[in-house]
Amino acid sequence: MSRSIRREPSQGSRTLPPRLRTAVQALTLTLAITLTAGCGSDVGGVFVMPTHTAKPQSFTLLYETVLRPTCSNNYCHYSGVGVRYSALDMSSRSYAYWSLVDQPAAGPGCSRMGTRVIPGDPDHSLLYLKVSQAASPCGARMPADPTTLLTTGAAEFSGTPLPDDQQQLIADWIANGAKDD
Repeated sequence: MSRSIRREPSQGSRTLPPRLRTAVQALTLTLAITLTAGCGSDVGGVFVMPTHTAKPQSFTLLYETVLRPTCSNNYCHYSGVGVRYSALDMSSRSYAYWSLVDQPAAGPGCSRMGTRVIPGDPDHSLLYLKVSQAASPCGARMPADPTTLLTTGAAEFSGTPLPDDQQQLIADWIANGAKDD
């Protein structure tokens, strides 16, 4: 008489029944969607997905590339600028940083309208909104027109927005936490 040897399946070769496998896949998908939903923010009861996937950027790069040459000059955000012109001093890298991050907007056009830079949130930071949106949330769109500013004292949009790469540099720096580096 021959003997047959019965083997038990190893743990690695066991498969789930089709119904149980479908249930596990549905549960996994539900869990993934639930965890991903935590990546947005809640604004006024409406869920908003972040719009920026930030690349690491430094404030020094932002200051040297955008803020110093475009914003800090003899007619805009200079040393000792008063409240009439937003009291936003960007005459040096350190003044610019401390005047922007977690600071409320000042001046007649934007006072009490929001925060200049909210670390991690470019979509609610006035610095980014004022250079990236055709209709500024307050005051004039930036950068301002120097001729109008010098002759009338009023800030009006220059008509030339910052290049997209400079706008993206601002958004990325804010989205990465607006660090002083």
